[in-house]
Amino acid sequence: MKQVLMTGDRAFLARVPRPAVDPGALLVQTHFTLISTGTELAGLKAALAKDDEGAAGRVKELTNRASYYLGKAIQNPGKAAERLKQIAAARVRRLTETAKTPPTTAPKVAVLKDLGWQKAGALSLEPVSGGGFRFKSDESPAGYQVMTRRIAIRELENGRPEKSAPAGEDVAIANFEGAAVIVSIRGAVTGGPFTLGMLNHDQSAWIGQITLEAGKTDEELQFDAGASEAVFIVLANGGQGGGSADFTEFSVKLKEPQVDGLPASETGQIGWNVGYSACGEVIAVGEGVTGFQVGDFVACGGAGQANHAEFISVKRNLCVKVPDGVPAHLASTTTVGSIAMQGVRRADLRLGEVACVVGLGLIGLMTVQILKASGCVVVGLDLDPERAARARELGADAAVTDADEAARLCLHLGGGFGADATIVTAAAKSDAIINNAMKTTRRRGKVVIVGDIGMNIERPEFYKKEIDVLISTSYGPGRYDATYEIEGRDYPYAYVRWTQNRNMSSYLDLIAQKKIDIEALIDEVVPVEESPKAYDSLARAKKPPLGVILAYEPQEKVNLDPSSADKRDSARVEIRGARKPRGEQIGYCLVGAGGFGVSMLVPQLDKRKDVFQLKAICSRDPVRGGNFARQRGVQSLISDYDAVLADPSIEMVVIATRHFEHADQVAKALKAGKHVFVEKPIALDWAGLDKVREAHAAAGDRMLMVGFNRGFSPAAEAIRARLSGRKAPLIINYRLNGGYIAGDSWIQSEQGGGRNIGEACHMYDFFAAMAGAPVEAVTAQGIGTTGTAYFVNDNFSASIRYADGSVGNLVYTANGPKAGLPKERIEVFCEGKAWVIDDFRKCMEYPSGEVIWEGETDKGHAREMSLLADALATGSADAPISASRIFETTAVSLHIEDLLQGRCKG
Repeated sequence: MKQVLMTGDRAFLARVPRPAVDPGALLVQTHFTLISTGTELAGLKAALAKDDEGAAGRVKELTNRASYYLGKAIQNPGKAAERLKQIAAARVRRLTETAKTPPTTAPKVAVLKDLGWQKAGALSLEPVSGGGFRFKSDESPAGYQVMTRRIAIRELENGRPEKSAPAGEDVAIANFEGAAVIVSIRGAVTGGPFTLGMLNHDQSAWIGQITLEAGKTDEELQFDAGASEAVFIVLANGGQGGGSADFTEFSVKLKEPQVDGLPASETGQIGWNVGYSACGEVIAVGEGVTGFQVGDFVACGGAGQANHAEFISVKRNLCVKVPDGVPAHLASTTTVGSIAMQGVRRADLRLGEVACVVGLGLIGLMTVQILKASGCVVVGLDLDPERAARARELGADAAVTDADEAARLCLHLGGGFGADATIVTAAAKSDAIINNAMKTTRRRGKVVIVGDIGMNIERPEFYKKEIDVLISTSYGPGRYDATYEIEGRDYPYAYVRWTQNRNMSSYLDLIAQKKIDIEALIDEVVPVEESPKAYDSLARAKKPPLGVILAYEPQEKVNLDPSSADKRDSARVEIRGARKPRGEQIGYCLVGAGGFGVSMLVPQLDKRKDVFQLKAICSRDPVRGGNFARQRGVQSLISDYDAVLADPSIEMVVIATRHFEHADQVAKALKAGKHVFVEKPIALDWAGLDKVREAHAAAGDRMLMVGFNRGFSPAAEAIRARLSGRKAPLIINYRLNGGYIAGDSWIQSEQGGGRNIGEACHMYDFFAAMAGAPVEAVTAQGIGTTGTAYFVNDNFSASIRYADGSVGNLVYTANGPKAGLPKERIEVFCEGKAWVIDDFRKCMEYPSGEVIWEGETDKGHAREMSLLADALATGSADAPISASRIFETTAVSLHIEDLLQGRCKG
């Protein structure tokens, strides 16, 4: 499917997979979405203002910009736009010609033999026989190290590749329209990482880049030259200085673009989603949702959910049915309408009372109409005389452009007292707005703030009139409450009459009853395919229109089969320009594109590229997952876990989702014949553990590994080496100063399982790794929680005795300081000696005082993954942690949870 994404200075369309049918949510095929001409355009306008200030020094700022769709060149945007039109027309011609006469020959390819590598910041650069080279980088964090000569894509009309380029400096002229640049590399990176990227014709902007991590590499990379007449290939330091690279092969070829007219590479399309007000048809109902069925038309709200996309997955409390008689395009304004509705409810006005509305944009004019439908007298204020006139046409009793005149009118219409309430829907950082609102409002009246304004209130008027200043929070009660919006728990009707969901329904009812005229506020309806151009036009407009709606063309019957591919409604997208390793690595899919998976697990697996290839990303968030997939040049972006399991080329899944999903996902993967690495914990309850254990028993040679990493830390390995051949049991004291986590965090919820199951399982595995013996007995107790903000599993001690007589004691506390005291301290005692690990930065032996290991914080993640790679590469039947130890450690954490919660006795 297509989705509108935005970078700092442009909007573009990206291909992303259709969202999965989430529990507690509706899967909606979008018909219309509303553009917020305020919030969505703010960043674009700021970027345009920067452009007006001058383009010098903006190369770094343009890193990762998705330049294909808008083609905005820094030096000459008009030229770039015209060039894109020429390229697009040429591609359409080729597509039409190909449809009539299928190609009988392979695409043209220009092979570049001598790239003319030159030093930039590198300390050394030397060629290697066979077309490779090696270099040593300087210490700059992001400095260019080496780069090619100019690689010309096409000739200009005068026969020269670039007017400014002296003859002889160009490597080649391919004469392709928008060529694909294919780079084949083989070699090794030491230190680093390095960024391999491509600069445009005048080196003012990146038009594609890939990160090369430390380790061996053997792959093919593809970039899209887009509108640029020439390119430069660059190797730069990737965020830190130092390192070297030795490439035995580094070759480049230019290939004419594919006949479908689409870009050769999508790896540069990085951005964030926009939109929060939509209407469409329900095509699937998630588990646990009642009151909706396939075929219902619904209005949807919520940033991050009701985005500008062909398909959206929206939680139940952010969806309402569209009443008969309400056109779908008007229903797409419901989220914004509920914002206006909530402002009116906060004012709590009665029939016949006077209201002043400050700011007559889209929300302001909706507010005016809702107030009139409620029987109020309404005065409008806006600096724009056209908007003031529009307010009068829509029923305002008066609407003016002068604040003093508005105050006079409020005094007159309010019987000499002023407005009963002033609702501020303007958005400006000026403090004058709030202080003028004090003048329009009567003594002991209300000022309701809906828009983002300056809040420096001058005391005299505020104090003298004893005015109540109220904030209106977006759509209404339930907004920003995860239990309401995500978990779907409604507020009792008798106690919270108007939730955000009920506000949305009320707004639609007003449209259905023709008590408000929203059609009069819709200035433009734009096909979604033209959205990039529309955003650019809106951002440049001195006075943008009020209501702008994106329309999604009618679509064919939706196919929800997770194995369907290369369709607009597919749960899978193959990313053009993906990296293509040329070895026999194990292809794996990262399931869950959260911070830990992308910043810890994948980089550690990258260190063993001889074994692992990141082949796919599976994420319910097509933007977060898609950004990471494109940035890394990953082959597949998938939204449905079942589609991952059905793919025979994916041999392993790396699960980094929230804890409550682990057991089911692990069991399914093992049944599907995949190797599994899952970040801890493996299960949150006994039923989940049983499910995984049974699936593993039936999985044959499929390997199961859990991210219990601390036993693989260099400090732990150093102690085990000193304990080799020990005869006596161990005493291990482990103190973890975890810090306070609020009760509304997902970690403390049913999704996270709490601190004991979610994190202390690491400590129980560390005990098992050191003792090397089965568990014999477990005891635990927590501190009293009465009168505190703590849960019983936030602060506790646990003691585990092993069959060899060893004892592991854990003190886990959220009651300590967040700063000044290290998080983890471990003491191991045996046969007259002791070893102390200080936050996995240092390990000392006593009584000698010898430092047996010291270095950067290392909790064993790299060693853990390397051992997993070795086991898979050699065909070993055993994971680095045995299945029996995995299940035993999990059982220990579950039993301790039962003890802490009082569900059993020790």
